[in-house]
Amino acid sequence: MNFHGYVFSEPYLSWLLQGLLMTLVISLMTTIFSLIIGIAVGMMRTSKNRFLQCCGGLYVVVFRNLPLLPFLLFMVFALPDAYKVIFGRTFPPGMEFPLLISSISLNTAGYIAEIFRSGIRAIPEGQYSAACVLGLKPWQIYWRILFPQAIRIGFPALGSRLIHNMKNSSVAVVLPLNVEYTEVIGQTARIAGQTFSWAEPLVFAAVVYLTLSLCISALVYKISLSIQLKDAIK
Repeated sequence: MNFHGYVFSEPYLSWLLQGLLMTLVISLMTTIFSLIIGIAVGMMRTSKNRFLQCCGGLYVVVFRNLPLLPFLLFMVFALPDAYKVIFGRTFPPGMEFPLLISSISLNTAGYIAEIFRSGIRAIPEGQYSAACVLGLKPWQIYWRILFPQAIRIGFPALGSRLIHNMKNSSVAVVLPLNVEYTEVIGQTARIAGQTFSWAEPLVFAAVVYLTLSLCISALVYKISLSIQLKDAIK
């Protein structure tokens, strides 16, 4: 393998660094959106309202059992056709990247919702009853009492899920994205098309994903340890 020729020389190194940056951007954006959606769905799953429970349960069933790649392909290639048939107009161009973010976020949110629901269920029912007696509204009970405890309980599992979320960014390789939106695996394919060599850029990509996973794992472990120490002090 010729790392100097295919990885550490221009323009290939710049391409890979651009891919690394986009991997981080995709990971951060999908993490934020999936947390927001997942927590909202988890609250629906634990709601006293039967209709909200059913809606949250349906969401989890669909997105936990639907593979990410077919869903992504449907969103990017089939949805524009359906949009044209229904509305009689062409789907807005340049939507591949937003649809990528949406697909990964919706998929990951299904798992986060179950992690959050499990955290809520682990909290003694008496705390909810006591909060109701004190006159707190449902949103106040969730925000002030249940939400902080559920996050602490489910944080290790949540961290693992977010590592998977980062690695899921690699599915972007199947999309016709502009070069500036191409993540590290897409840049790997781009280099392979230029050099007819896959080994060197793929090794670089593997090191990138391994490093990011280890860094996130270390961060999650440190935060989990800090939470445990605070709970022990209390």
